[in-house]
Amino acid sequence: MAENKTFGDFINDMTSLDVVTLTGNLTVQVSALEGGSDDDDSKPLRFSRIMRQLEGRVLKKDSEIAALAATHVSLDRDTVTFVKENLSPEEAVYLEFHNETVKAAGIARAAMADGIAKLLLGSKA
Repeated sequence: MAENKTFGDFINDMTSLDVVTLTGNLTVQVSALEGGSDDDDSKPLRFSRIMRQLEGRVLKKDSEIAALAATHVSLDRDTVTFVKENLSPEEAVYLEFHNETVKAAGIARAAMADGIAKLLLGSKA
């Protein structure tokens, strides 16, 4: 179900960037997905439905997740990054993935902001 977001929420979202890399296990039974059943093979399995179910399970007792890294970047480029201590070699690979994701998200956010500016200001931006 979509949240009712205001223009202020949009501006707040556009002025910061958060990337969190989690490790652990979250399991969803395909037959238990909202709007799906074992007997209904005609409906395609949609990623958005799976993600909605996972979001609802994050706080359940049987879910085990841990933050490996979290990065917050403000509009003025102030950045805060949390990294789990004593990373194993396998976890270091996830940290590289996290850093690449932060970089890619920043590039995508800048391109989106540029596109919005061009829409609002015309081709002069």
